[in-house]
Amino acid sequence: MKVIKTRAVNAALRTLDDADRRKVLSWFDQLGNWENDEHVRKMAKPTVERHTYALNTSDDMRIFFTLNESEREIVIVDLARPSRFAAAGVTLE
Repeated sequence: MKVIKTRAVNAALRTLDDADRRKVLSWFDQLGNWENDEHVRKMAKPTVERHTYALNTSDDMRIFFTLNESEREIVIVDLARPSRFAAAGVTLE
């Protein structure tokens, strides 16, 4: 599948250090293999928004994306670190 990053995601990537950026980009690559990667499909949880999912990675990063299977396209719409919200007393469930 084609993986597209929004401007906001590109900006968020620039705030990460090199190691974290590589990890996130690796997750994007795994999302690009959506049809063949059952593990990633199981990890992705639907949100209240139609065709929008949250992928909780093992690297303390949550990746929000839309899935358009007919167009074979994934659009990464946002990134978040759940631990930063937890430190502020907010939970992302």
